[in-house]
This record gives sequence, structure tokens and C-alpha cells, in this order.
Amino acid sequence: MRYTFAASILMSGILLAGCTAKEEESTMERYGDQNQDRGALNGNAMDNYQDPIDQDGDGDLNDQLGYVRYDKSQIDPEGDYRIEINREETADMITKMVLTMDAINDAGTLVTDDEVLVAYKKADDADRNQAADMVKKTVLSLVPRYYEVYVSDQESSFKDIQSLSNTNISDENYDNVLENVITRMREAPQGEDTYNDETRSTKDPRDSTAEDMNR
Repeated sequence: MRYTFAASILMSGILLAGCTAKEEESTMERYGDQNQDRGALNGNAMDNYQDPIDQDGDGDLNDQLGYVRYDKSQIDPEGDYRIEINREETADMITKMVLTMDAINDAGTLVTDDEVLVAYKKADDADRNQAADMVKKTVLSLVPRYYEVYVSDQESSFKDIQSLSNTNISDENYDNVLENVITRMREAPQGEDTYNDETRSTKDPRDSTAEDMNR
């Protein structure tokens, strides 16, 4: 009887140790081994990382700050560290943010690899140019700076971007369809000119390309 009880305790200890080892292994796979130089500085992949399930209440991390530190030896100089965004989620976020404005009653958003196209309906008493400016600046505040933003209050733009959403970037005619849609959207007010990092001016890259081709 005493032997059975002792064996039971021993077996429980082994199982617990096994579970702990698996949890540690899983943690290392996700965040890096703290004893190796492959995470943030001093081997910590994400200092003080807090998983939502460890939070009080509903696990909301909006009140947490993000901080990660590396030294030069931990970074691959040929690594691809570009920001990757979920286009569907970004389109959803932009559309909802645009609709928080009193001047906008309806909106649809299409996000490509480096463009955002927004079709919208403004309120009857809203100034057309001001509405375009508000929509464009709202979008610019939500996406990386390399994105080009085009807006339109033309009814046909809703159909244009919806039709474009059914294509794929790898489709043969994708580029032509996209450029045609953007050309039509630009017939509507685009708001104030904003500085463009690519052209080093307020010119749209598409205008600069057209000028170069005509020289």
C-alpha cells in the first residue's frame, strides 16, 4: 500500500516535469531561448512579454507598451524586416474609421500591396473638397508612409473597387485594371497635396512617371 502511494507520487512528479518541459520548449520556440543569443539583447526574445491570457479582465493589451532591443550581432543584415499588414483587416479598420466622421455616410476600402483606394458617400451638406481631404488624411494616418492613397466620392468607384477586389495581384491584367480604376478615382477631389517620400515632392508618383515618359 505504502509502495503504491509512493509510486503514485513519483509518477505524478514525472508527468508534471514532462508538462513543464513541454511548456518551456513551446515558449522557447515562440520567443527564443533566454540562454542563447537569438532573441532581444541578453537573449530575451521579448522583454517582459505578456500573453493576453495572463492579463486580468478581458486580456486587453491596449494599455501595454511595446519594447524590444537588439544588438548588431543579432540582426541579419540581409534579412527582410519590412512591415507586413493584413490587407483585409486594414481595409476593415480604415472603413470604420472613415465612417466615424459626420461628413461620411458610406464607405468602401480596397487595400493592395502599396495603395489604398477608398470610395465614399459624403453627407449632402458636406463640402466636397473638405470631405476628400478628411478621408485621405485619415487613411494616411493609419498605413505605412510608402502607401499611396486615392479617394473618390463618385458612385461608380464603389463598383470599381469591388470588381478589383475579385482579382489577384498575380493576374495578368491586374496592373492595367488597377491603373484604370485609380485614373477614374483621381477625377474626383483628392484633398490637399501631401509630401511624397518617393518623389520628394507633393507630386503623385504616377504623375512623375507620366512626365518622364513624355520627355
